[in-house]
Amino acid sequence: MALNPSDVLNKVASIIAQRAQTHGDYRDTFQMTADIWSAYLGTPITPVQVCVLNALQKLARDQNSEDCNPDNLDDGTGYLAIGAAIQQAKKEGG
Repeated sequence: MALNPSDVLNKVASIIAQRAQTHGDYRDTFQMTADIWSAYLGTPITPVQVCVLNALQKLARDQNSEDCNPDNLDDGTGYLAIGAAIQQAKKEGG
């Protein structure tokens, strides 16, 4: 049975919730990653940029593979959703 976009988004939401149990709060993780990348690159990187860059890496993996791995698109969707949540919280002052 083919999934529709809402099914995929629900699946990705479930993955994000599961990963929080394993990796901790995404806000802390992406802020720490932004801090580390900023120090390494010598230029400021935001948590939202980390999300976008991670999504781009997933797209590159998908493009570079002969077999389409749905995990790449699911993970890319998840990274962008997390980026959107971080950006919205920032906009709202959170």
